[in-house]
Amino acid sequence: ASRILGMGDVVSLVEKAAAQVSDEEALKMQEKMKKAEFDFDDFLQQAKLVSTMGNLAGVAKMMPGLAGKVDVSQIRAAEARLKKNEAMICSMTKQERRRPDLL
Repeated sequence: ASRILGMGDVVSLVEKAAAQVSDEEALKMQEKMKKAEFDFDDFLQQAKLVSTMGNLAGVAKMMPGLAGKVDVSQIRAAEARLKKNEAMICSMTKQERRRPDLL
């Protein structure tokens, strides 16, 4: 019923995320974000995590407020940007990925 009302399916989204990430990994990432130490490797890991949960359209449908408000062209554009970002990150040296301030 909540999906029909545009509230998404948060429970399924959380279940999918929990299936992909261990509690230990989630805590480690949380600490990095709190300390503003999120780097390009972390971004790449998060992008890959989302892609293992399904396509962006499917993930967006599960998010409250996004269901039905994001059209296919927006999803395609976001997926294309993610691929470009991944290619740019993969072309960086390990040091550049770990220390974004170098750029």
